[in-house]
Amino acid sequence: MRKSGIKKVLTAFGKDVISQAKKNLRTSKISTKGDLAKGMKSKTKVSPDSVNLEISIAEYWEFVDYGVEGVGGERKYKKGVKLKSPEPWIKKRVTNNKFKYRKKQPPASAFSRYTSDRGGQFAIAKSIFHTGLKTTSFFSEPFERELLQLEADVLEATTKAVEESLMRSFNNNDNITVQ
Repeated sequence: MRKSGIKKVLTAFGKDVISQAKKNLRTSKISTKGDLAKGMKSKTKVSPDSVNLEISIAEYWEFVDYGVEGVGGERKYKKGVKLKSPEPWIKKRVTNNKFKYRKKQPPASAFSRYTSDRGGQFAIAKSIFHTGLKTTSFFSEPFERELLQLEADVLEATTKAVEESLMRSFNNNDNITVQ
């Protein structure tokens, strides 16, 4: 059976998911110039027994997609100026509690790709620890939406491939036996 129809369907699926994910990053006001958007790629591979789709994306995509719940607490400084009385950290809305901080702040060095300033790295880490990251569903929503359509598309491509194979067999006057 020909796999070219299924390969086309999977290639289109990968491209659609990635383009919608990048669009969602833009609408969520997350940079589309960084590793997350630039690193999204899909690749379809055909082997003798199967057709595979591989979607590659930056390691930290789940944190941005699902969000991270911060610990909250009170802040004593705002923009480098000591406050007269502490005020609460405003936590980001997280709809899925898959990831959350409990006691330990992320290491400042984890943010070295964003700034070489050690103080800036610490400030980013502290802010995310207290406020968290808002749930964006930038990747999971388009993936799930396209997955629903994928089943119908694969069925259609498979049916077409079987029909073409049968027509070739009939046209070649091959002996076909059905048991």
